[in-house]
Amino acid sequence: MKLIPDLKQQIEGVIGTTLDEYEITMYEWMQSIENLSGLDENKLSFIRSKPGERELDFAAKSYISSDLNMVSLHHGERIFFKVGINEQENTVVCWGCNAASLTIETRRLIELLIISNERLTPINVINQHSDTDKRLSSLGVWLQEQIKAYRTGSHKPLPDPYAAFSDFQEEKIIFLLQGETPDSQRVDSKVLNKLLESYFGEDITLIPLGEQEWLFMGNEEIVTGEADDDTAEARKDSLHAFCLGLYELVASEFAGVFHLSASLPCIPKEVLVQTASLLQESMQLGRSFHVTQHIHLPWNLQLEQLVASISEQQRIRFIQETGKGTLIFNDSETIATLETFFGLDCNVSETAKRLFIHRNTLVYRLDKIKQEIGYDVRHFKSAMIVQLLLLMYKVTKKS
Repeated sequence: MKLIPDLKQQIEGVIGTTLDEYEITMYEWMQSIENLSGLDENKLSFIRSKPGERELDFAAKSYISSDLNMVSLHHGERIFFKVGINEQENTVVCWGCNAASLTIETRRLIELLIISNERLTPINVINQHSDTDKRLSSLGVWLQEQIKAYRTGSHKPLPDPYAAFSDFQEEKIIFLLQGETPDSQRVDSKVLNKLLESYFGEDITLIPLGEQEWLFMGNEEIVTGEADDDTAEARKDSLHAFCLGLYELVASEFAGVFHLSASLPCIPKEVLVQTASLLQESMQLGRSFHVTQHIHLPWNLQLEQLVASISEQQRIRFIQETGKGTLIFNDSETIATLETFFGLDCNVSETAKRLFIHRNTLVYRLDKIKQEIGYDVRHFKSAMIVQLLLLMYKVTKKS
């Protein structure tokens, strides 16, 4: 979570450039002070005094040049401003910018603004983060309980302490991320939160739902802002593309296997439990029916949801009465051909391109499927029957 964003934005407006945020160890900060405080550029830096003392510049109080309370450091081509201390993590939070973009007077003004901001005291910063983390963990536990209750036909509305989160008042897109990671390489929620904030470009409310499972939200403008037109399908396509990028980022950053689902825009305060339940269900369906995929969006899994609701006895009966050669579904090439063909609206030319094969090769495969099971998937009715057969075969084989 970024610290005091209002002050950060005000300073960025004054200096006309972006302040980058860093988190370094206290040891690294102390070493930097030790090595750099003697430079002329750093002799003008203010030092936070103890309560009741006035602020003294470095020249007037040089005997504490290694004091952790030094506000800014000029290092190489950049200036770093210390804005917070995380005593639990033993780290220092800094804002940094190009030194050439600041005059001496501007640097001193920024230091004074940081010092005068009451929320920058180490205790307040830590308490604010600690309290928020506890509330989010508590919310995650409450959500798990209410998701179970919702599936039995009853659940409670979001309690006021949680509903007070500002993110829950506005229209958001809700995401669910699940990970399967080695015990020695578990994903740390704080590290994940920073990664998500870098991708979204905004503060993220990360709710832990269980072991390696998180719920979080993003503004629709950020997620679907690049849609070619303002239609529902265009927004869904844009959301899918956003999810692909997000999945690739997470998968490249952490060890293990990850799966991602997302909702359409909604007001979390009103439908958080229902949406979380829907995303978990979509995740389960996607992982059952499409084992090679990692993005599982509810609106792409409606047929799978229907098949999953049919009893195993009825599925077996349908396969026996309708399927004339379902052994063909054991062939990975046939599965890939059919799934790609159905995914591209039964378009022969587009399917051939996607599979990197000649159009005639695809036609040969489709003819072979027709001979094996008696259905020509180039016709709508036959395509629907084969798609249902394929889905039922998958879920029945698993069970």
